[in-house]
Amino acid sequence: MTAPDLSALVAARLCHDLISPMGAIRNGLELMQMSASPHGPAAEVELVSDSLETALAKLRYYRLAFGPADADVRQSFTEAVQVTDAMYSGRFNVTWETAGRDMPKPLARVIYLVILCLEKSLPMGGLVQVRVGADSVALSAEGRRAAPPAALWAHVLKGEPLRELRADAVQFGLLPDALAAARQRLGGRFTETGASLELAAVSVQPA
Repeated sequence: MTAPDLSALVAARLCHDLISPMGAIRNGLELMQMSASPHGPAAEVELVSDSLETALAKLRYYRLAFGPADADVRQSFTEAVQVTDAMYSGRFNVTWETAGRDMPKPLARVIYLVILCLEKSLPMGGLVQVRVGADSVALSAEGRRAAPPAALWAHVLKGEPLRELRADAVQFGLLPDALAAARQRLGGRFTETGASLELAAVSVQPA
């Protein structure tokens, strides 16, 4: 798949996921304009506020997951927790454990993309635990049912070519290049209710 194709899918993903909260903001504003309550449009304001926070959380997460990652920039653990907490606060959640205070930005980008892939693989929701160690990163996912897209994960884990990629799964198309840029290798396995994945650094062979 070419870079322009992936760019188009990323754009489609952004538009698709942001239409819903933006539409809710519009509806909330319309309700506020129509409201004649003497106590003020409290419910409408809450709707607008919640929808705006959802949109901002998605934009912040996607900027880090889909955007460029400078190898000389570090991602703080505090920001990683804030970003994922804002993005996921319903039936799908993410927790972090780390031995350090920050990590290279390319590695952080890989983790964000893997989380998106795991979200796609747990259709009924679940919990992802990210453990950042000194030399590796372990991600465990557990939910009521796991339904990993076989062809998409084969592309990520085994390098098999993709015949088709939709916008809602663009993270699978971006992840292999992100892994290469971060000099990481991803391995793991799935069960009926979850997954265990591990990121490990790839040693650079001398020229």
